[in-house]
Amino acid sequence: MKRTIEKPNKVNHKIYICLISLFSGTLMFSFFISAGICSTLSDIIKNLSYGCVASTVVAWIIDCATTRNLNRKANSIYDAVYGELKFHIGAFIGTWAELCVVSFKEKDYQEEKHTWNDWFKIVKENYDKCTPERQAHLLNFFYRQLTEAEKAVNKSIDYLQSQRYMLTLNDVMNDAMDRILSDFRFEFYALDLDLSRKDTPEMFWSHMDAITSDLLRYIQNWPDIRYYNHLLFRPHNFFQNTNDLLAAVLISDYVPATGGKKESLICRIKKHLK
Repeated sequence: MKRTIEKPNKVNHKIYICLISLFSGTLMFSFFISAGICSTLSDIIKNLSYGCVASTVVAWIIDCATTRNLNRKANSIYDAVYGELKFHIGAFIGTWAELCVVSFKEKDYQEEKHTWNDWFKIVKENYDKCTPERQAHLLNFFYRQLTEAEKAVNKSIDYLQSQRYMLTLNDVMNDAMDRILSDFRFEFYALDLDLSRKDTPEMFWSHMDAITSDLLRYIQNWPDIRYYNHLLFRPHNFFQNTNDLLAAVLISDYVPATGGKKESLICRIKKHLK
């Protein structure tokens, strides 16, 4: 699984390469100094060059080890900081599967697996087939469940926004991450307004269509959760099946590189995971 901010600390290899090249050049020069008085100078230069090369190599090794440890720490902080938001976004989009299995018991959806966008479409299709009386009842239920999930996302976003300065100091906030958070903040604040107004059914579904389309794009833009768009899951089981999660991660990483041949890739991955 990828991170938007991966290994923020870097070793400046060019400096070490330049220093080793310089000291090696000085060492080679000492071999061409003629005998006599220059012999003593040659020995001094050789000893200094050997010492400088050795010291540079040791410093390079220590710098690499220190940077590796700093990156491990930074990655751990990153995962901890954004873990809650990632969970709540997954819980929100997973709500469509839960709405489906609870609202439309005429069919057993409990064992079916779909992506979250397909679950949304299934809920909408089943809703359209219901009587007006049942639609009114279902819509109130949808409003309650979606509002609860949406408020959890907004709470996580608000907290992250309030900690932007500290996050930047700890190398877990940059321009790319700021844009990602801004996109989700705008979308879920708009969703909060839509859900609080409780418009007509036509407006509700129009807003949900637009928000679903936007969320597909914003999730795709965040490497950490890009696999959400490809995850096949059962109701109440968004984060549970390891094989499904692994397959979704692999698909999200390699589908763009395969020219969009998603179906054949899914078959190969599922066959490998069995």
